[in-house]
Amino acid sequence: MKMSKNTHRWIGLQNSIFYVLFIAVVVLLGFVGQRFYWQADWTQGSRNSLSTPTQTLLKGLDKPLKFIAYIPDDPALQLQLNKLVTKYQRVKADTTMEFVNPDLDPARAKQDGIQYAGQLAIHLGERSEVVESTAEQTILHALQRMSRGGERLVVFLEGHGERQPLASESTGMSKLVETLQRHGFQIQPHNLVRTQAIPQNASFAVIAAPQQDWLPGEVAVLKQYLEQGGNLLWLQDPGGLHGLEALEALLGLQIHDGTVIDANEALQALLGINHPAVIPVVDYGKSPIVQKLGNVQTLFPFATMVARDSQASEKSGALVWKVDEFLNTLPTSWLETSGILEGNVVFDEASNDQPGPLPIGVSLVRELESKSDAVTERSRSEQRVVVIGDSDFMLNSFVGHGANLDLATQVFNWLSSDDKLLDVPVMRASDTQLDLSETAGYVIGLFFLLVLPVGLIASGTWIWWRRRKR
Repeated sequence: MKMSKNTHRWIGLQNSIFYVLFIAVVVLLGFVGQRFYWQADWTQGSRNSLSTPTQTLLKGLDKPLKFIAYIPDDPALQLQLNKLVTKYQRVKADTTMEFVNPDLDPARAKQDGIQYAGQLAIHLGERSEVVESTAEQTILHALQRMSRGGERLVVFLEGHGERQPLASESTGMSKLVETLQRHGFQIQPHNLVRTQAIPQNASFAVIAAPQQDWLPGEVAVLKQYLEQGGNLLWLQDPGGLHGLEALEALLGLQIHDGTVIDANEALQALLGINHPAVIPVVDYGKSPIVQKLGNVQTLFPFATMVARDSQASEKSGALVWKVDEFLNTLPTSWLETSGILEGNVVFDEASNDQPGPLPIGVSLVRELESKSDAVTERSRSEQRVVVIGDSDFMLNSFVGHGANLDLATQVFNWLSSDDKLLDVPVMRASDTQLDLSETAGYVIGLFFLLVLPVGLIASGTWIWWRRRKR
């Protein structure tokens, strides 16, 4: 091809147009890259993004969310906090961030309850709370407490050998209480002999497996509380009702005398259970309490059968309830009435043993006239009661097994009428825990404590011998 001046000019023009377009594309890409971006979190459990519980809660909030960081003027720290808040803004668009220097604006800091620099004030509508950490779990708990509209008072009735909610021993409930307090519950032991009444501002009362008989006057106070629409959680262990038969009749239930057994050895080996009276539950009813539990198991040690009384409607004094048997044992279980729980336990129909599946937990709902509670600033149109034939699943020694903590938290949320929090699952990071079998633990320990050191010594000796021989 012959190159003329004309051809050189056209080639120069084409090159100029190319460079102009190339520069324009680079500038546009830079502009688009600043205005728009796309992120992907490839970690298992998406630990670099907001967890599912936080996202679920944020989507359910109908009020604007505002973070106010009381920190000195530090551009690097402000940049980090802005990146943190961006994760919340992607889920909830009306989330904002503000920086205030507490040394320059002490009145503002005092108004928000700030005690020293470095604290973070979280505002949700008209409510606010101060936290000292930007950890997602800390912020999630603060949002849960604020979304309730205030603390929920729960009274644990005592004086009859009940489980102690504040005790740190294995038979206490301190681990559960710590979780509940972070979620906005206030737990208070309460003796009816001292006050002769249940506090009106209590969200609900708890009967936690009494071991001694109730006084008739105490039962009368409890009946009056239920008849007036009070919510109740009743945990009943095997061994008798201890004077609460009138409460059983009022609720239209039948709490059996016996212990639920499941002697399936293959199931026990699979779940790591070494006693037939520790019952797994994987079948749940339609109650909102268990709708978000998913395909998980809960464990109930030494439970008894709790079911609706088919003849309750014929008995005078019984209230009209909508009952759901929401905790059901496996078909291999049965109600053992002989009291023999050790050794080779077998089902015996002649001894009035009842075959499974058996209900061990029921929820009851009764419609009420809508009334406004000036103390709690809420209105309630229904009464809620939960009766579970076991208290051990909430104890320190068992609350961490399976989904026991999830179930207990859901029960408390439902009884306090915080239905929107039932959709918020417990925060979990599936890739931060390593579960090993006993055999795998032995193999790893043997390798690092014996095989690896001996191998290193042997290889070093061999290298030394080869060099010496050479």
